[in-house]
Amino acid sequence: MSSAQGTVLLDGKVVEPETYEGDSITVQGAQGNPVTGEEGLFTATGCGLWVQLPPLASGKHSLKIRGRSGDFSTGVDYALTVAASSA
Repeated sequence: MSSAQGTVLLDGKVVEPETYEGDSITVQGAQGNPVTGEEGLFTATGCGLWVQLPPLASGKHSLKIRGRSGDFSTGVDYALTVAASSA
């Protein structure tokens, strides 16, 4: 996690990620899962950069996430639509 970097833009505004160093977690894998390819229990570490978004107003929003750690990088763009509350 020491080399992890990431950016998040919500509607063009920066949302600061928080670093979560992680805990040991136990995962129940299904046959053919993309992590191990096998079913059964295995132990992994849950860690990463996390963002908690504020409540979004109804309407359209954009969310852009970029991250990198060592040789691994990821990027995703979301087009979000929040329905008006019926309450």
